[in-house]
Amino acid sequence: MRLLNFFKKDPNMLVKMVVLYVSSELNSILIAPQYVDESWIRYEQEDIEQLDFDCTDESLGEAIKRNFDKFAVKNMPNTKRTTKDWPAYQASKLKTETEFEHHYFKISINGANDANIIMVFEADMKSKHDINVTSSVSAHAENHKLGRLVKQLHDIQINRTIE
Repeated sequence: MRLLNFFKKDPNMLVKMVVLYVSSELNSILIAPQYVDESWIRYEQEDIEQLDFDCTDESLGEAIKRNFDKFAVKNMPNTKRTTKDWPAYQASKLKTETEFEHHYFKISINGANDANIIMVFEADMKSKHDINVTSSVSAHAENHKLGRLVKQLHDIQINRTIE
């Protein structure tokens, strides 16, 4: 009940978020839909979708939209979470968190506002100065354009170049 009182407006009108962990080296993309709780803490849902990095841009874009739409309001059941509770890390089947962070690059996708008609892609460049690369695109863009954007951002993450 408290959660319903907190979100006085339609929960479908919250800024949605999905996080991708991308590793061309391991031929893997982990797609982590998000929850938000009444403290505005965002955290990963339990079910992580995994695609091969060499999947088609079309199928990647479709998966992004599907998982973006899984965004939901839910209180975190356990506030004392550890790495063992990190769904994307667990889905990777890697032995250590350090190994996971070495092999995977993070790309966050957020709605630009609560209408969620613009998706903002932010590629974590693992920069010591916290400099990241951001791109925006319509949430109604063709699937292959979304998939291609993810692969272009990952190429920038790997090569540290912008054309």
